[in-house]
Amino acid sequence: MSSAVELAMEAAATGPADVAAVIQPASNASAEEPIANKQQEAEVDFAKISIKEAFTLLNATAAGLSDAEATERLAEFGPNKLPETATNPFLRFLGYLWNPLSWAMEVAAILALILLDFADFALILALLLLNATISFVEESNADKAIKALAGALAPKCRALRGGKVRVMDAVHIVPGDVLIVRLGDIVPADIKILGEEEEHGEEGAPMQIDQAALTGESLPVKKFTGDVAYSGSTVKQGERHALVYATGVNTFFGRAAALISSTNNVANIQKVMTKIGAMCLITIGSWVVLELGVQFGGYMHSCKLGDGLCPTLTNLLVIIVGGIPIAMPTVLSVTLALGASQLAKHGAIVARMSAVEEMAGMDVLCSDKTGTLTLNKLSIDLTAAHPMAGIDVSTLLKYAALSADTVGEEAIDMVLAATYHDKDHLWAPNGPYRRLKFVPFNPVDKFTMAVVQDESSGKVMRIMKGAPQVVLKRAHDYDTIHAGVEAKITEYASRGYRALGFGLAEGAGAPDAPGTNWQFLGLLPLFDPPRHDTAETIQRCHAQGIGVKMVTGDQQLIGAETARQLGMGANIHKIEVLLQAKAAGSGLVGGHASVGELVEAADGFAEVFPEHKYEIVQMLQDRNHMVGMTGDGVNDAPALKKADVGIAVHGATEAARGAADIVLTEPGLSVIVEAVIGARMIFQRMTTYAKYTVAMTFRICFTFGILTIAYNWYFPTILIVLLAVFNDGAMIALSKDRVTPSPIPNSWRLRNIFLVGIVYGLYLTLSTWVLYHVAAKMTFFEDGLHMFSLNDTDRVLLPFCRNLLGSLGVSNPSAPASSLTAQLGQQYAGVSESALEQCLVEQRYVRGAQLRTLIYCQVSISGQALVFVVRTARHSLTTLAGGLTYVAFFGAQVASTLIAALGFGGYAPPPASVSPCSLCSTSLGSHPTFWPSGQVPIAGTEGRFTASVIGCTYYVLVAWIWSMIWYLALDPIKWLLIWALNEDGVRSRHSWKRMIRMRARHPTKTGEEVHITLGAAAANHLNPMGRASMQRPTAEMLSRASVISVEVGANGVRRVSGTMARRGSLEVASALSGLRNQSLVATNPFGRRSVTRPAGAAGVGPRGAAGGGELGSAAYKRSSLPTTLPSRKP
Repeated sequence: MSSAVELAMEAAATGPADVAAVIQPASNASAEEPIANKQQEAEVDFAKISIKEAFTLLNATAAGLSDAEATERLAEFGPNKLPETATNPFLRFLGYLWNPLSWAMEVAAILALILLDFADFALILALLLLNATISFVEESNADKAIKALAGALAPKCRALRGGKVRVMDAVHIVPGDVLIVRLGDIVPADIKILGEEEEHGEEGAPMQIDQAALTGESLPVKKFTGDVAYSGSTVKQGERHALVYATGVNTFFGRAAALISSTNNVANIQKVMTKIGAMCLITIGSWVVLELGVQFGGYMHSCKLGDGLCPTLTNLLVIIVGGIPIAMPTVLSVTLALGASQLAKHGAIVARMSAVEEMAGMDVLCSDKTGTLTLNKLSIDLTAAHPMAGIDVSTLLKYAALSADTVGEEAIDMVLAATYHDKDHLWAPNGPYRRLKFVPFNPVDKFTMAVVQDESSGKVMRIMKGAPQVVLKRAHDYDTIHAGVEAKITEYASRGYRALGFGLAEGAGAPDAPGTNWQFLGLLPLFDPPRHDTAETIQRCHAQGIGVKMVTGDQQLIGAETARQLGMGANIHKIEVLLQAKAAGSGLVGGHASVGELVEAADGFAEVFPEHKYEIVQMLQDRNHMVGMTGDGVNDAPALKKADVGIAVHGATEAARGAADIVLTEPGLSVIVEAVIGARMIFQRMTTYAKYTVAMTFRICFTFGILTIAYNWYFPTILIVLLAVFNDGAMIALSKDRVTPSPIPNSWRLRNIFLVGIVYGLYLTLSTWVLYHVAAKMTFFEDGLHMFSLNDTDRVLLPFCRNLLGSLGVSNPSAPASSLTAQLGQQYAGVSESALEQCLVEQRYVRGAQLRTLIYCQVSISGQALVFVVRTARHSLTTLAGGLTYVAFFGAQVASTLIAALGFGGYAPPPASVSPCSLCSTSLGSHPTFWPSGQVPIAGTEGRFTASVIGCTYYVLVAWIWSMIWYLALDPIKWLLIWALNEDGVRSRHSWKRMIRMRARHPTKTGEEVHITLGAAAANHLNPMGRASMQRPTAEMLSRASVISVEVGANGVRRVSGTMARRGSLEVASALSGLRNQSLVATNPFGRRSVTRPAGAAGVGPRGAAGGGELGSAAYKRSSLPTTLPSRKP
């Protein structure tokens, strides 16, 4: 039996010579397994086969696929995106009921159900469902908006379909498509790069592909004809046709994403909510235990299952329902979502929702110079040009233009070509010069070289440009000129210029070919001007308490001069100072006690590599700073991922956007300041609600806990539920409240939030207790204001009942009420207690029911009014809140006032009762208003503790006036707290900064994640850009990065298989986990020609190191294509 490899070799021998691929059996199949009469899956490494073999395996041509072929393959391979996991909407809705706060509410609902208190059960359940519905609807709306945005921003690509260029959504491309990829594109799928020859048959400049996010290479990788590039990588240079060989889950990223679980960041706000919720639950639990002990152990209450038969347990619902901030997750998430929408209007798209509150706390901004602080638009200062003796500026500019290669659209080449005054008559056919060869720049040699021929004379010359020291060292008169040239280079750097050196040598050949005599032509100063608004933006950052540090790869003198122009300070260190200090470990570092202090004090660092930027951010984070990082290029991506707030500026590469938390859509750094102010406004709204929540938890628990324990007085659950509905519903208006942002970075100072909340809560508790005491234990309202009495003391009630019984003809109040049916009514026949005792029970019941509505109204008004105090540091009556906040407050309080005035007609009625009552008239002699039933408890039963509700009528005016009087002291209390806690640094800005340094950071990112924006993952409000993420791939995965399954039948290798795409990502992960870590292609049995790469050049992964090597003079050959490629230009 033939193996798969042998079968492929045999097929190649009998078929077309180049129709072969070096294959090896798939890991799930034996190499010796018979394959006659059936298909077997094998694997091929597209990085190691020729271009023609790739076309054959894919059944494609260089003219691209037809529409019919593309449609058929789209059905087989599926769309070019990662599979989305569909979530059942009902299960998602139930998820909002699964958190510790909801659990406590659910316990309360179960308790109500056990007590057969179906009304309270229904109300609690309705409150739970209301909050879950609001969260579900708001987040669903946010998801829809994000998906609409993602659809509009779907990545595009240029593909050849039927030989014609077509711009299409990247999700629709399939294996076998021929794409046109060029500078700035994001590679939409795994591709094999095709070749394009120049006139002399030599390969053009290689492409440069940034694939650091996928393979970990820190520099862009040169890609020659026949190389592969992976989905999600960025084209940094060049333009080529490319053949798609894998899409969707079959791509390197797709397979890696299936194998490696995504990293989910936990936001600060989630941790804060957890701690606040835990504090609330602990407070509630403490009061529940205390109340149960006192009520059953002290007051000896009885408890039976049944509606109204266990008022003590029913009263526990007041503590549980009233104290739990059930709306907190809803309010805070809605605040974040709406706030992010507002930021988007100012040009800042929030890619990670929790970055909003982290930006509010940002106190250090690390900024890359080029393209961030500057325009990234190079210009040449001709007045400062430095041509050598015998060379004028015009001649130097001509040679500079001849050295430029505009095909790759490199910024330096473009400005050199554009600066020469006669550029349109330089190159043939309009001019005398023709380029024979171009050696592109690489980071090892640090120069480019153009071989140019003057057709008018036939003279051939080599023109070199690059780092001035590199070019200068090749000059034949180096010893004579180097001192003056180096002094000029230093002068340029001190003025913020980058120097570019030029050299000229006669003849063709390698740069250092024997007999080469290089003439140093001179220097040109390149200037990248600062953005027009950068200096102002930095000043505004300083005014907002944000330190700005420049982190650049340029020379120290260039960085220092740029910093001077921008007003950033001149304390710019070389990165080697930091590295040496870090290596030393301890001791004084540049006058600072530690490396951390050096980093803090520095205005920036120069000559920095990407890994150094990452370390700088990490050191600042270790010093408890909340660090922001701005950038626009791939070099910034590692630090962007590590920073608490990664900010991709306008025009940033996709790599930077994929790593950033906030993406700016407007040019300039001024957008950052607006974003910071907007974030602090959002943070202010969140802290307002957090303080309010803590205060309300303490207020409810202490108010009704003390009233229950001290006075054996119960409160109805229905009023607490309504209080929660009205207040929490109104709190959602805070998401659009008008607030004043803090002038310094914000921080979740939970200790302060708890202290402030406790003080406010206890103060409001005191206000309610005093009102209760005045109304129920004193005679102020009836004596001073001639209102009906709510006093329930024996001192007042005993004489009142004796007089009332006497007016009814009862001469012996101590007689059983059942014996006084003639005077009291036949309904009293079952009352065995004395008439006086029954009168006391009825009066306490009625007055207590009216007092409950009074207390409810006062608690509602004073509680929600606290929002106006905690929302601003200034006087609450002189600071306007948002219109919606006022509407919500007065709407809720009008409803609460009407409920308090009208009551619920005595709901809930006592279980053992008398109706209609004869001893329940008010102190003014009238029957209580809005209480037609007159149903009262029987003395001696547990029903006398039933927390019924009767309208307090004009006592609602007392609640309003009382609340306003106590409200006046809240602002002074606030100012005392602000001063005592040094909020916003009002007492000492220095101590505030020290406190900020000592705050507990909650890092939400490790910096190790790799984010790739494919437009393929499901976009939602938590992942607005639809990112798919993975960690650094393993060596085994890298070695198999370009390995794809093919189908092998009885007739040999057929084509790329769609099997893996059909399996789904989970099965792909299972299949990949057992693959062998070895090279699949060890030999070349078909004797095909391979690409001859210049000496030292490197490929990807196992083929060589990243970044390329020294370019030699020998041209390399490329595999022939099966047909001539169409033009790149549509």
